[in-house]
Amino acid sequence: MSPKVSQAYKEGKRAAILEGALHCFTEKGFQATTVDDIVRHLGISKGAIYSYFSSKEEMYIEMAEDKMGAMVDSLSEQFKSMPSAKERILYLFGRFRGQSLGELRQWLSFHLEFMLYAARQPRLTERWTQYAGKAIAFVQRIIETGMQTGELRADLDAAQASRLFWSVRDGLALQYLLAGADTEYGQAIDESEKMVFRYILGGDGS
Repeated sequence: MSPKVSQAYKEGKRAAILEGALHCFTEKGFQATTVDDIVRHLGISKGAIYSYFSSKEEMYIEMAEDKMGAMVDSLSEQFKSMPSAKERILYLFGRFRGQSLGELRQWLSFHLEFMLYAARQPRLTERWTQYAGKAIAFVQRIIETGMQTGELRADLDAAQASRLFWSVRDGLALQYLLAGADTEYGQAIDESEKMVFRYILGGDGS
């Protein structure tokens, strides 16, 4: 009879596999990395990996979902002391400023490669859409709250405003993917913040 393992052990093992997969993905690229590469890096059997994940694609999706879940949980906790929508959006821009270009480039390069790979596979496209939808829904709820309290324009389309918010952030990140300094990137974030607030508040955005 196989010994029972605790849930904590399983979660720790799963996290270790994802961490090893992330190392391989960022070092070699998603498409070039094989499950054998991850096995060699971690020093475990292929069977041990397949007992947790069916493929490297599933590893990526779960890695991204874990990161999204951690972000939402962290922000939700922070927002308990920030009652206004404007404060919350300002805080998000502050988080963007706090992320170094080096960290942003590493994650974005990995992200983009997977997106291009997934675009040709409907099953993965559906999972990706579900994942991205969580970020859109999170900001959409902030905007809806601001509309209800009168902080933000009453005629906004909250879903489209949320998409605009993420498009500004992601588009800016793409502009700095290959070149640019942290100081310059921070200035661009400042201008993006002003632009978004002009749109969601109306008038001069103040």
